[in-house]
Amino acid sequence: MSDVPLVWTEPFAIRATEVGPDETASALTICDLLQEAAGEHARASGREGFPLAGGGWATWVMSRLRLRVGRRPAMRERVAVETWPSALDGLRATRDFRVTGADSEALAVATSLWFLIDVARRRPVRLPPAMDGFEATDKPRALTLGDPPEPPATVEHARTFAVRRSDLDRVGHANNARFVEWAIEALPEDAGLREVDVLYRSEAVVGDDVVSDVGPLENGSRAHRLLRASDGRLLALARTTWT
Repeated sequence: MSDVPLVWTEPFAIRATEVGPDETASALTICDLLQEAAGEHARASGREGFPLAGGGWATWVMSRLRLRVGRRPAMRERVAVETWPSALDGLRATRDFRVTGADSEALAVATSLWFLIDVARRRPVRLPPAMDGFEATDKPRALTLGDPPEPPATVEHARTFAVRRSDLDRVGHANNARFVEWAIEALPEDAGLREVDVLYRSEAVVGDDVVSDVGPLENGSRAHRLLRASDGRLLALARTTWT
């Protein structure tokens, strides 16, 4: 494996195509930046994917993401995403993130949980020996995973989205950031969004229609549920926090 630092920093400039009418990046854009930084760290370290003993290939799939946004970066602002593997437990790997501006101001923090899956069989596999010791145990956590999101008890808003080819990632299912988009886009607006916590349960592919249900605002938070329209299969649960 390549000798790369456990704490990786990836620079970005916020492009005009990544901002809204207020010229700031959305939570969805930040999710994309986190994923890109994680992928570059995994690639550089030789841990982007692994061959399986019986043939085939294993790659990473996100199962949980919690993102807290302090300030949305502006168009053309230069930011840096610092990321590091924060824990391993044999089947899962945790990766943390810290997004900073040019003056080192903390813009957002996040943590995420990942599995390796057999690409062909779509089943989790154990972490290989190459992952042993690949964790920055002396680095403070950016954020921790608390209680998982729960489904809304009642539905205040609902919207259906078709999974497009442009939604797919290299594994052939909808990119994890699209789940965040579907959860938030069911609402009339996203002003005041401060935190997103997503629990991924099943994949979505081209041809699926995704029903996004959102519960009412209670104590500053909303519960979200994503279902596959054809059979009601649970795709994800989410919790958003607002100011």
